[in-house]
Amino acid sequence: MKFDFEAAIFDMDGTLLDSQRYWRYTSLEYLLAHGIPARPEYLLRMNGTSSRKLLMEIAEAEGIAIERDAMVHEIEAYMDRHYIHDAPLKTPAVPAFLERLRREGIRMCIATVSPCDSLREALRRVGILDYFEFIFNEKSGRNAKDDPGYFSRVLDRLGVPAERCWVFEDALNAVRSAKSLGLRVCAIEEETQIANRDQIKALADLYIRDYAELL
Repeated sequence: MKFDFEAAIFDMDGTLLDSQRYWRYTSLEYLLAHGIPARPEYLLRMNGTSSRKLLMEIAEAEGIAIERDAMVHEIEAYMDRHYIHDAPLKTPAVPAFLERLRREGIRMCIATVSPCDSLREALRRVGILDYFEFIFNEKSGRNAKDDPGYFSRVLDRLGVPAERCWVFEDALNAVRSAKSLGLRVCAIEEETQIANRDQIKALADLYIRDYAELL
């Protein structure tokens, strides 16, 4: 990778932390906590479907009522616990890559839509919090990165033009939005995005499985 840029914007879940799978399997935690059957067909769908969506579909199939706002609050509490205690780095090479960027004088920030309160604690626990100038944590909606304006606001805060910045992302919607602004994108393979892998590869400037590939 050529380090001919001024700034880097990193997603967090699935990009810096291997935490997307935790989000997906909060649906199992919820089923177990509430005595709802964890049927094989539900388990097969968990990795590829958001917990919120899947749990509402399970409730309909089981003929039970789930109050959506309370459910969302509960699974976010599960994720706070995972951030604090056990969500690991995406790959062991993450700190070495961030250190390389810092040595090159490249500014770094995080742009996430995670609604949880323990993001800083998670990054501190895995030893990478101090690499980032700020965490842009816009909670305007689960699909906020569908809107290219999301990345425009991050660029405004950085004060860097799009052509001088790379975005590191795992999700198709975010890759598409970033590219529409002229940002260069390095996509990181994420198992919950495998169904979108071909589209992501076609859009991204780089596609990697491990940050060691960039060192």
